[in-house]
Amino acid sequence: MSLFIDSDAPAQFEAALFNLNDPAPGALRRKGWSNNLECERLDARTGSRRYPGEIRAPASRGGDVESYTVVCEERLLRPGLRDPVDDALLSELEPMTTALAETSASRYPELGASTWLVEVFVANPQVATKVSFATKNALMESGLQVSDRTPTLGVGDLEVITRMQPEDAYPTACVRWFATGSLGPNDALLAVISLDPRETILHGGLCVAGRWAWLQ
Repeated sequence: MSLFIDSDAPAQFEAALFNLNDPAPGALRRKGWSNNLECERLDARTGSRRYPGEIRAPASRGGDVESYTVVCEERLLRPGLRDPVDDALLSELEPMTTALAETSASRYPELGASTWLVEVFVANPQVATKVSFATKNALMESGLQVSDRTPTLGVGDLEVITRMQPEDAYPTACVRWFATGSLGPNDALLAVISLDPRETILHGGLCVAGRWAWLQ
């Protein structure tokens, strides 16, 4: 992972040191290497929460200039090797998961004290892991308490539910999660779903106390 202070940050000596890791093409970086990075621009407050100890938290009484950090990670696969649908999903992952988290928090303010869980239903397990991580981060940035706990279903439930159409399967799973105690009365589960393998958008569903609601 590479970190550097963006050009609109305060001009400090420390920033100059970080700029040695600037992933932009130039004297120290080939264009091909830079194109193989996935980068995200974060404000100081968000960055310090995600990367404590690596990105400095904003001062309680700072100046008028906001500092930003760009966090870059090298792609595991070079461009062209990943499935186009997976590439499309991952390229819009941050705005999609942020939108789902913000919709959940604003539409259901009464769930602000609940413990939030995340379940992801996409075909590619590696993509599912990234979606889960991004969604949990987005929920935490919305001020919600998030757990890594995963609800489970019995073999019999799975055999029945996997034969259903999606519009019936997820509400049924919600009922069974609550009925079996896998989800408690103080839990809220945000399901992030790809309803069609050709889709490049993610849908959201909320499961609370055995009741299901589609977010989008």
